[in-house]
Amino acid sequence: MMRCELGEFTLFWLNGGEFELDGGTMFGVVPKELWTKKFHGTADVPAAPDDNYIKLLNAPLLVRTPTALVIIDTGLGNKLSNKQKQIFRVTRDWDVIEELQRLELKRQDITHVILTHCDFDHGGGVVMHNAAGEEELTFPNAAHIVQQREWEDVLAPNIRSEKTYWEENFSRLKDSPNLQLVNGSHTVCPGIDVEHTGGHTRGHQVVRIASGSEVAYHLADLLPTHVHFNPLWVMAYDNFPLEAIALKQQYEERGIRENAWFTFYHDPFMFACKFDADGRVVNKIGPTAPDKGNIQVQNVNVKQDKPLVLSCPDCLLVREVPVEKYMGAKHFMTVKCTCGTTYGVNLNFRKHYRKGISIGGYYAAEDANVGWADMGSVATVPVNCRIKNISMGGLGFTALDKVRVQLGDTLKVKFTLDKDPPEIIEKKVTVRTIRDNYIGCEFSKESMYYDRTLGFYLMK
Repeated sequence: MMRCELGEFTLFWLNGGEFELDGGTMFGVVPKELWTKKFHGTADVPAAPDDNYIKLLNAPLLVRTPTALVIIDTGLGNKLSNKQKQIFRVTRDWDVIEELQRLELKRQDITHVILTHCDFDHGGGVVMHNAAGEEELTFPNAAHIVQQREWEDVLAPNIRSEKTYWEENFSRLKDSPNLQLVNGSHTVCPGIDVEHTGGHTRGHQVVRIASGSEVAYHLADLLPTHVHFNPLWVMAYDNFPLEAIALKQQYEERGIRENAWFTFYHDPFMFACKFDADGRVVNKIGPTAPDKGNIQVQNVNVKQDKPLVLSCPDCLLVREVPVEKYMGAKHFMTVKCTCGTTYGVNLNFRKHYRKGISIGGYYAAEDANVGWADMGSVATVPVNCRIKNISMGGLGFTALDKVRVQLGDTLKVKFTLDKDPPEIIEKKVTVRTIRDNYIGCEFSKESMYYDRTLGFYLMK
């Protein structure tokens, strides 16, 4: 859990659930060629160039002041059905209550909830399912601050907003004394103010946090990530994009003049930052990179058509994770189990079907002459290795002599396919893996063109 000090206040970013949305909608008319240069993936969630979806956080901001405990927005909540989780590609479940417990707080301790607006990803945690599966107000002792215009649209959504203002998210707030409607600017508690903006939704509001000489602006979905700093980079989700553009200019200029922090709700790269006048990040608070040396790491080979099966090394809890969005050559990800254990996983993806075999072969440096041998009527090659597996993209072999190659070396490999009639295959390869006397290789580009003989062999 990330935290920082702001004067006498302490800010905590809670886990309100993580999901994936289409990058085109998150960046509106900005061409993908441009936004992918800035929003390019993270160490745990690498970019997938063939997948337009991007990882986004939903990070409720807990502000602890000397007199109040304030939560800004509430995350996805725990009421999503399995179908909804699939639709919105939820990759991490909401656990705000558990995170409060880690801070030795109860949900009943929260004094104020600020809803910047009421979209499902911001208001989903207003009402929760309790242990009995019943709906109840998540923060029963908190005043819930909502702009009057926003609440009017919650009660009577139009054809567009009805898809994101879900009745079940406000079922226990609607007739509750906890609901506090405001118009325009309002002081929530000393040091925390809300200001009505519109732009994203008709009743959207932003939050100004100030303690001593320190200031932070929480612009919610006017500035969902630091990548959206350019005023023209607005979302297709914005109901009033021209207003959003003008508002971003206004608040960014004000925040930069005040040397203020900008806090983010959806940004997977940083939780808060300061900008200079040209929009460059000059200071930031970002996710802490895991220390791989202090966690257990698993090496897992995965195929695109099968889910990734992970097992916690401590409690042995097994979970399945869809791997399509991670597809690539090799990636590292961290996994946090419900038991509290954090472990690492090296994902090794097979780009092609790999067939296990065991046939003699010969390997040598690229500039060496790979010889031939005649044994009766069958053409063969000298043998100094045994081919153990092969695909359209590469092969692996065990060397029968002392391994003298290094990662990245280019080799020539020859072997006789065990087919009728036998046929010699010669490939130029690059060494990608060395494990004892096992060498894993990738075919070079010129060797990777479709090989009809090899293709038919792999089909059998």
